Amino acid sequence: MFAHSGTRSLGYYPHMPPEHISVLGSVIAVDLPEDDRDRVRAQWDRCMAPSDSTALSSVTYSTDDDADRRDYSLASSLTLAGIQHAAGTRLMLHAAGAADPETGRVAVLVAASGTGKTTAAHRLCRAGFGYVTDETVSIGEDDGILPYPKPLSVVIDGDAPHHKSQHGPAELGLAPCPPDPRAALYVVLDRDRDGTGGSEPTLERLPLMDGLIALIPQTSALPSMRRPLQALAGSVHRAGGVWRLAYQEIADTIPLLRDALRSHDPDPTDLVGVAPPEPGCEPGLPAVPVTALDEPEPLDANTLVVRAPYLDAVAIDDELLVLVDCRPARLSGLGATIWPAAGEPVSLAELTRLCVAAHGDHPEADRLVHEAAEELFRHQVLQRA
Repeated sequence: MFAHSGTRSLGYYPHMPPEHISVLGSVIAVDLPEDDRDRVRAQWDRCMAPSDSTALSSVTYSTDDDADRRDYSLASSLTLAGIQHAAGTRLMLHAAGAADPETGRVAVLVAASGTGKTTAAHRLCRAGFGYVTDETVSIGEDDGILPYPKPLSVVIDGDAPHHKSQHGPAELGLAPCPPDPRAALYVVLDRDRDGTGGSEPTLERLPLMDGLIALIPQTSALPSMRRPLQALAGSVHRAGGVWRLAYQEIADTIPLLRDALRSHDPDPTDLVGVAPPEPGCEPGLPAVPVTALDEPEPLDANTLVVRAPYLDAVAIDDELLVLVDCRPARLSGLGATIWPAAGEPVSLAELTRLCVAAHGDHPEADRLVHEAAEELFRHQVLQRA
C-alpha cells in the first residue's frame, strides 16, 4: 500500500479494539495504529475510559506524516465531538481550569485561543492547583465541573501557532483535579505581553454586565441551552461575578488566585431572568425573521411594535442583556424601558408615555423614543407587530 504525499500508511490491525477516551462526559472511540498507541495513551492517561465502556461516537485518526500534527488533530477532533454531545446540557467555556486542592473550588480562566490558557494551566498546576483542563470547562446546573484533563497543547514554533505538541498532565507533573470540583471564580485573563502595565498582577471585579459580555464570545454551544443567558449569568453571579486578572507572568498571580478561591465575595448586582414567551423561539430553533426597518411606512405614534424573537434575556440592575441567536444586545436608558414594555404589541405613543413616566418629561420625547425604537430595530430586538 502506498501512502499519499503528506500522509503515511499507519498499519491498522483489525483485531485491535479502539481506544475509548472520556471527553466532557461522553466516551469517544478512536482507532489507533499500533505504533502510536502507547504515545497517545500516555498523553490521554487521565481521560482514558474502560475498554468495555459504550462509546457515543468515534473520531478518525489523522494520517499526517508528522506525529505532532496527528496528535493535535486528535485533540481537536475529540474536543469538538465532546462539545457536540454536551451541547444543550451543560455550560461550556473556552477556558483553563485550576482547582484549589483542599476545597475543589475552581478558577475558570477564560481567554481566546493563543492568549495564555495553556501556559496558565501548566504553571498553576505545577504549583499545586489541581489540573481541570487547558481547553474547555464544562459546568452543570449545580456549578459542578466535569474535569477534562486532556494533554496540554504546546506551540512548537511561534511562527506556526497551530503546530503544537501534546503533553500529558502526568508528564508535565501537574497535580490531579480534586474530587467534586465546582466553579467558584470566573476570571478573564489579561496578559500584558509588552510590559506596559504595572509590574504587580491585579485581580479586579468587572461590572456584571461587562463580565458577561466578555464571557459570551468564549462559550461553546450556548444558544443550544435552555435559558442560556440565565444559566451563564446565574452561575457567574453565584460565584461572585467576573474578575479580570491583569498580569505579566502567570506565576506571579498564584497568591492572588489562591486567596480568591479560599474566600467568597458575593456580587451585589441585582439579577433577574426574562424568559422568552414565544413558542417558536425555543433553544435550537431559528428565530423568526424580524421585519425590516426600511419598510415603506415610516414609524409614527400609531405604529405598533413588539419584541422580536429572542433566546433569553437577563435584567442587571437598570440594564438588559438580550440574546438573539448568538448575538448579545445590551439595552440601557430608553431601550431598557421600551423593550420590557413590548412583550405584547404596543404603540409608540404608549411607549413614549411610559418613557416619560420613567425618565421624566422632555420637549422632544416623541423623537427620542422613535430614535430609540429604530435603534432596537437595528439590533433586531424589536419589530413591527
